[in-house]
Amino acid sequence: MKAEGKTWNYHDILAQFITMHNKKSNVLLIWSGDWPTYSSNSDKYYVILAGEGFDSTDEAWNWCKANNYGPNDCMSIDLQ
Repeated sequence: MKAEGKTWNYHDILAQFITMHNKKSNVLLIWSGDWPTYSSNSDKYYVILAGEGFDSTDEAWNWCKANNYGPNDCMSIDLQ
């Protein structure tokens, strides 16, 4: 996947996950193909989840902003 001016490989994704997990232990790493939310997208990829739960997308976006994540780094996804 190309993002942030580079092509990310498995090592980059795992390193980012470990860094985030060391800061906050409820961070999760999932494979998008395992979740129906992502089933409409033919591309499958690893996703790092903050491990937070919200009652609305507005609450999730507010959390993203409060934690200095931009729209390319933080998305509100319903995994149910």
